[in-house]
Amino acid sequence: MNKFLKKTVNYLFLIFIIYLLTFILIRTIPGDPIDFLIGQNNQVVDIDALKKSLGLDLSFFQQLKLAIFNLLQLNFGVSIYQGAEVYDLLIPSLINTYQLALFSISVAILIGVPLGLAASFFKKSLFNKVLNFCVPILLALPSFILAPILILIFSLTFHLLPVNGMDSKLSIILPGLTLSLGLMAYLAKMTEDCVGDILDSQVIICLRAKGLSEIKIYMTHILRLITLPLITVIGLQMGSLLSGAIITEMIFSWDGVGKLLIDSIHQRDYPLTQAAVFFISLSYVTINYLLEFLYPLLDSRVKYND
Repeated sequence: MNKFLKKTVNYLFLIFIIYLLTFILIRTIPGDPIDFLIGQNNQVVDIDALKKSLGLDLSFFQQLKLAIFNLLQLNFGVSIYQGAEVYDLLIPSLINTYQLALFSISVAILIGVPLGLAASFFKKSLFNKVLNFCVPILLALPSFILAPILILIFSLTFHLLPVNGMDSKLSIILPGLTLSLGLMAYLAKMTEDCVGDILDSQVIICLRAKGLSEIKIYMTHILRLITLPLITVIGLQMGSLLSGAIITEMIFSWDGVGKLLIDSIHQRDYPLTQAAVFFISLSYVTINYLLEFLYPLLDSRVKYND
């Protein structure tokens, strides 16, 4: 119980610090949201009245106090630029980003882990050599280069998939592949390395002595033994996908929280930017928080000291 309370307090404190830093940093960016709002709408308005209605007439510390009070109530206010409730703008974008991240991580796991197992099983084969040649390339390719390559192949050449947008059920495939290919290569390489580390262990030697086939050893015992490091990587990468899909969302016009965040920063939309960063950070920190308690469930040898 002490361990749980300690980690929960650290978790909540970290989220609060992230929100606090976001509040401070967004206000250090040059530019006034009122100037941007008036310039875009070409309106003649009472600037003082507009600032008062948006709460921007308050001092920095008054705004900070109000922001902390609203955070405790999970109230993120109204978008300065769009005039709508932040929740109404943010929730659909979060759902779209989660869908994209889950699709990407699922593809990476379903393909990357079997590829790694196969590469370790067929050592020194052509398959192993091809995989080890492709892995560094996929890991080195940034999304802003990989995405145009996929668009050129699947959209412009073979006309199989839509270029961008979210109008079709197939629209998720290209941004999903852009995010998953690098992770797929990483999981394949890590799986191969993890299997290589335990192939000569006493456990595997004992299983072979009992007459178990290599296939059964791989699919039951080895896969179970490498679950813990794979879960760690998958959890961390899931958090990275939620926070690092911004470029991919912009390229494919995917209406996710990353695209929403970039637009809100350009518009100096303080409430929307703070909420977007908060939920991105919340997703990342929550995954790591849950992993702490998942390890003992997956492996009874893992113990935490209170």
